[in-house]
Amino acid sequence: MTTHASSTPAGLEPTRDLPALHHAIKDHYDGLIELYEDLWGEHIHHGYWAKGEPDPGRHAAQNRLADELVALAGIPRGARVLDAGCGVGASAIRLAQQLDCRVDAITLSAEQVRRGTEKAAEAGVGDQVTLRCMDAMKTEYEDGTFDVVWALESCELMWDKKEFLQECKRVLKPGGRLVVATWCARDESLKPAEVRLLHRIYRDFAVSHVLPLRRYEQLCAEVGLTGVTTADWTSEVRDTWKLSTDIVKPVVRDPSYVWKLVRAKGVDVFRFLNSVPLMRQAYDRGVMRYGVFTATRPADDTVASRKDLA
Repeated sequence: MTTHASSTPAGLEPTRDLPALHHAIKDHYDGLIELYEDLWGEHIHHGYWAKGEPDPGRHAAQNRLADELVALAGIPRGARVLDAGCGVGASAIRLAQQLDCRVDAITLSAEQVRRGTEKAAEAGVGDQVTLRCMDAMKTEYEDGTFDVVWALESCELMWDKKEFLQECKRVLKPGGRLVVATWCARDESLKPAEVRLLHRIYRDFAVSHVLPLRRYEQLCAEVGLTGVTTADWTSEVRDTWKLSTDIVKPVVRDPSYVWKLVRAKGVDVFRFLNSVPLMRQAYDRGVMRYGVFTATRPADDTVASRKDLA
């Protein structure tokens, strides 16, 4: 298991070991899959509200974010894509429908695989989208398999960000593209109260930890990815948590419904619902940011196998 330096700033390091994190992620998404779809819809990620444009609505904003990532990465038609941390497959389905992509979508949650497979079949792209249970930091794919690796709000779940990026590079074809959208920390100088806020978010959303966007740029360089571009989309996505807080309020104010959920899913569901406003607080206080970055495996890079990297 990779170890993390003790000099890592507080709040920017994993708060549990890797087995415990994987267990937490599986339990979280297996147990709350229906609640996520009820509250967020099929896209379990932020929305994108363009400056100066009319509000398109929450679900349209979530589609817009995925479309903005496609444009940023320049994903070509017919590409073979790895969706690393796929949720219930909404992005994979959208890529298959709009760009005729073939998408391998992976997650640690068996329930997400089940639901995503159903949704792909219902959407008529079951032959293009394959969902599997797999660890994105250590996949089963051959070196140089994919044209694109897509990670939409899954990097914050990764226990070792560098190992994840190294694996992304390995499975990309030479010249292939990585595109990531992820929760980020403002910087490495966090106050104790800000660290406590992040730690609560880590616990209740089954997140490992977040890093500043500039740190991802450094990690990409360290693993040999090139052509790195970064962008801060905080102002475009922050309304997600205002709307999410408004959606959750009537739920937590209905004790009978909450206790029904607790009996069915366990006490963690109550903690989760009450933690949704913490994300809005993290954005309002400037602790949480939203970063995107793209990178390329060099076209002349032919040494990226796990054996070579060992």
